[in-house]
Amino acid sequence: MKLAVIYRPRQTPPFEAVPEMLDGVAQWIEKYGDRFEALYFFAGGGGIGIGDVDDAAEFQQMTAEHPFTVYSDVEVHPAIDAETSLKTLKEALAPR
Repeated sequence: MKLAVIYRPRQTPPFEAVPEMLDGVAQWIEKYGDRFEALYFFAGGGGIGIGDVDDAAEFQQMTAEHPFTVYSDVEVHPAIDAETSLKTLKEALAPR
């Protein structure tokens, strides 16, 4: 299942914890980075990833392990490639 995942900062973590959290993000990327076609950080904090997961349980594990999840609002949007989406929409609208 392909997903667009957006992290937006909700609250600032304790300043003294940030270096360790950044190390945790590097480890998280090492572990899960191959599940993403793209990972970007926003200049003002947060970021976006386009990922591919097997199921919701795998995605929950990934977000539970991400160091910034508890300090962020996390948006998740199922993503469908444009060609498939257009075909599906045309088929759905054809009978009308």
